[in-house]
Amino acid sequence: GPVKDILNRPLTGLGSPTKNNVDYNVRKYIRIAVSAVLLTLIAWRTEWSEVAKQFANLRVEMWFAAVGLYVLAQIASARRWQLFAHELGFEESLPQFCAYSFIGMFFSLVLPTLIGGDVLRMWYLNGESGRKWLAIASVFLERVNGLVILIATACVGVLIAPVELPWWIVGSVWGSAACAAVGLASVPILKRWRRLSLERREQLQAFLGMLRSPRLLAEPTFMSILVHLAGVLILWCLGVGIGLDVPIAYYFVLVPMVSLLMLLPISVNGMGVREAGTVLFLLPLGVDESAALALAFLWFTTGVAVGAMGG
Repeated sequence: GPVKDILNRPLTGLGSPTKNNVDYNVRKYIRIAVSAVLLTLIAWRTEWSEVAKQFANLRVEMWFAAVGLYVLAQIASARRWQLFAHELGFEESLPQFCAYSFIGMFFSLVLPTLIGGDVLRMWYLNGESGRKWLAIASVFLERVNGLVILIATACVGVLIAPVELPWWIVGSVWGSAACAAVGLASVPILKRWRRLSLERREQLQAFLGMLRSPRLLAEPTFMSILVHLAGVLILWCLGVGIGLDVPIAYYFVLVPMVSLLMLLPISVNGMGVREAGTVLFLLPLGVDESAALALAFLWFTTGVAVGAMGG
């Protein structure tokens, strides 16, 4: 329909391919360097014998439970993507969307941020159909929906936290929520901004219409809730597995906020950021740094295990 025609228009004015390739390579090396620096600092400060003790005491069944939850979260995420993609004319089955999602996750292990594998997902969905921009739109809409619910999860965590949270945690959560609200509120303003071309304004209007459709948003939002609930349970299982005395309600704050940090385009697959963020958010609860690092490393291993399925 008209929405698909609008969203499938190619973007123009993106600069020369040579310049874009150079910029991408520079950013790639910067991300690798940032990850290396963060991991080096963590390694230098860590008592590895204490981390080894945490791993030695791991209840393996809890790790497998976390991996199982991770798989279920990926399936729910694939279903969320399928719902938006079907609205844009893609008729692939849920198993196909699951396959594309696991493949994207596999490549995310070595690509920038947590969403590096999205390029592969778009590529597989588009195939040779000539609907590249519709494929990009489907992933973008899925990510926006997931991001809004991720921030909402952190807000719920602040409200139900069983311990008094430091001001910087409360401020970072509500600050993120305010930024998200401003971002969503700016879309109607941008669609009237005369400096944007008519095509761009029409595309923003199409995005806004899809994001406001109750019929379209109901099930994807439910899938996002399941995804982020599974994310909380994954870290809770791992924490229980190494004997951490962290209330499950606190993970509603920790998981979304560390996940948001990992979305920053400053590292490869969030490496270094994940570990530093986990330590930072567990310090107010008096969790030992070695235990927090062990939890972060276990979190990473679950992602590797599930991503390997995509390989």
